[in-house]
Amino acid sequence: MKLQGLDTGTVWDSTPTGRLLVIDDDPFLRATLREQFTAEGFQDVFEAESLIEAFARIDDSNPDLVILDIRLPDGNGIEICRKLRERGFAKPIIMLTGQNAEDDIISSLEAGANDYVIKPMRMGELLARVKSQLWQHKASDTARFSIGGLSFVPANKLLKSPDDARKVILTEKESTILKYLYRAYPNCVPKEELLAEVWGFQNGLSTHTVETHIYRLRQKVKRITTTNIITTNALGYSLCSVP
Repeated sequence: MKLQGLDTGTVWDSTPTGRLLVIDDDPFLRATLREQFTAEGFQDVFEAESLIEAFARIDDSNPDLVILDIRLPDGNGIEICRKLRERGFAKPIIMLTGQNAEDDIISSLEAGANDYVIKPMRMGELLARVKSQLWQHKASDTARFSIGGLSFVPANKLLKSPDDARKVILTEKESTILKYLYRAYPNCVPKEELLAEVWGFQNGLSTHTVETHIYRLRQKVKRITTTNIITTNALGYSLCSVP
């Protein structure tokens, strides 16, 4: 059986694979996540409640994905994420952040996190993001793209100016759209093709959905540069070549 992935338009096997490590100081939350992931078919789910235990657990369990709270009693989750990347840990990291914490989210992504989920979280959303990141890691989605002088890494959904002075967080859909247009460059991608590739075969969706997301993506790009990197014609959308 196949499962349609939330926010990615990707299709993967419904049986999850991968060793998970949950780093959070809330024992109830850890137990709940362990129970839920086990029920979903993950056979190896490990836990850690502090910075010291986190590094020991990573060495012992060799996880394929880490779920990391941004606040721990003996350290900052962002620093843990940065140190893991410095040590060569290249597998996905999903941060658990508080509401209205855009600065923390940006700092987490810059430290090397692949994604984030805002507390209080919905288990369905977290599960979808875990599966998405595991799939993306297998697809080697860590390449850095250069788009109209901007820097874009699909894996962490962060679009930045060349000097890193300006940056904007993209949603999963926006990131997928930009990545698809980049890979299709210089060809034009019809709206219907984007709809199928990004959203999959979902009933009730029209090309207006694509138009809305393209509009929002352009607005985010304008926060960084005055150059419009996405052009529109009668056929669809394409990336423009910028000197």
